Amino acid sequence: MKNKLRFILPRLIVLTAIAGLATLIIGTIFKLLLFGTVLFGIGSFAAARMRRRDRHTFKMDKAPVYPNVQRHYNTVVAIVPLKGQQRSKRATIVPVY
Repeated sequence: MKNKLRFILPRLIVLTAIAGLATLIIGTIFKLLLFGTVLFGIGSFAAARMRRRDRHTFKMDKAPVYPNVQRHYNTVVAIVPLKGQQRSKRATIVPVY
């Protein structure tokens, strides 16, 4: 029994040290990822607040945007359709099964 303990004890100490070192490394990686995620969240929140403040300053939130209206010196010149109207010449009945 004494010989078995002398044989197993050094190996057990080495395995414990390796497991502790691996746990330390994995924990450090997890903390770095968590820290990066928190920093990214804070940065995104700050950027959204600044964008919202800039839009509010320039009153861009309340201005309607009509892509099919051509403007010339702040007066409406023409309303241009976004897509040409495509209708068939005759109405047809389509059966539904």
